[in-house]
Amino acid sequence: MEKQVSWTVAAISEFAKAKALSVKQAFNYLNLFKGIDFLQTHYGAEHMLSFEDTVEDLTAICQRNGGEIR
Repeated sequence: MEKQVSWTVAAISEFAKAKALSVKQAFNYLNLFKGIDFLQTHYGAEHMLSFEDTVEDLTAICQRNGGEIR
């Protein structure tokens, strides 16, 4: 569980960096548009990918759920 938490924090930080957001803004956005749920549900597969791929996946998931960040 500790590795999953650490990886999730890193994924949120990478999303924040890629989208020019603060980590807090990124977390709030991902939480609102189901990105955090996606990371928790699909950790098994996502942690095997690059953070670049994870950021792309998060962007797509959030857009499907009403997010507007591209």
